[in-house]
Formats: sequence, structure tokens, C-alpha cells
Amino acid sequence: MMKHKFVRTARLSLISIEIDSFRDYIKYIENSFRKELASYEDGAKRVPAGFEDEYWDYHLDEARQYSTEFPTIMRNSLFVSIYTFLESKIADLCVSDEKTLLTLSDIKGQGIEQASTYLKKVLLLDFPYDTKEWKYIEKAKSLRNCIVHTNGHVSKVRKPESVEKAIKELDYVKKDKDGYISLESEFCLDFLENVHSFLKELYQR
Repeated sequence: MMKHKFVRTARLSLISIEIDSFRDYIKYIENSFRKELASYEDGAKRVPAGFEDEYWDYHLDEARQYSTEFPTIMRNSLFVSIYTFLESKIADLCVSDEKTLLTLSDIKGQGIEQASTYLKKVLLLDFPYDTKEWKYIEKAKSLRNCIVHTNGHVSKVRKPESVEKAIKELDYVKKDKDGYISLESEFCLDFLENVHSFLKELYQR
């Protein structure tokens, strides 16, 4: 038991380092988008009076890339990456011991659901289902599945009502006018902090 505790503590330290890298990257890339967009806004202030419309006619498509298109691609990709990171860190705990011959692949399901079942039913770990972080992650899972399977188009997912519910209940996410999930600049960092808190809770049990 003490050996397992020591290993988990060591792994949690490494997890915190990886979380720091995610956090630094999120702040860096979001700040980069803000700087690029600000450069176009500053440029508009320097054009002669009366020529603002001509300036934006020329630069609007470029500015839109930094205000909408690039952030959407980055946030969706980063959100899915953090979720995959979470899955892998939960699965890392699913190691059979001398008390059981069952492995993770013997359990029905996939991803987080499969791993959480293994930890609770096979390794008898007190899985933190009752925490606010886990409830947050469960809602975020609907967003993740929608982004992965339908590129974020809410009405095309198998259970759109669960996605709509998640959008309504989670901060920093909305549905745009075309029916796609739209993650705001704060979302990935908020998700990351919830993941970190959850993993700390899990690894300390």
C-alpha cells in the first residue's frame, strides 16, 4: 500500500509539470491571438480619416482569422488534447495486481468510463464520482464527443440534447449562429484547472 502511495505521489508531481506546460501554452497562444488582432485595430487608428472602411475591406478577412477562425481550431484541438491527457492519466492507474487477473481491456466500454469502472469495481478504488470536478468533466465529455464526431455541429450529434444541456450549464461555451460549439478564450484554461483538481483528488485516494 505504501509503495502504491509513493508511486502515485511521484506520478502526480509529473502530472503537475505537464499541466503547467498546458497552462503556459494556453496563455501564450491566446495572448498571441489578442496581439495579432490588436495590430489590425491599431492599424485602423493610423489610417487617414475617412479611409477606415477601405482599410477594413482590405484587412477584414485577415483579422477574422485571428478573432474567430484560428482560435476555433486551436481551442477545439487543445480541448480534445487535454481530455485525451485526462483519459491517459486515469488509465495509468488501471494496473492489475496480485489480487486480480483482470486487465483494463477485460472491462466493457472505452475511455474514461471503462477506466473508472475498472478502478472502482476491480481495484476497489474510491473513485471520486461525487466531486464537482467529475460532474464538470462529465458535462464536458458531451462537448468533446460532439467536436470529435461532428466537428462541433450540435444538431448532427446522436444526442444533441446532452450537448445543449452542457452548453447551458458550463461557463465559457456557447452555440454560434450556425449551430456549432463555440469555445471562448477562457474555456480551455477552465477545463484544464478542473482536470488538474480532479487528478489530484484521484491520485491521492
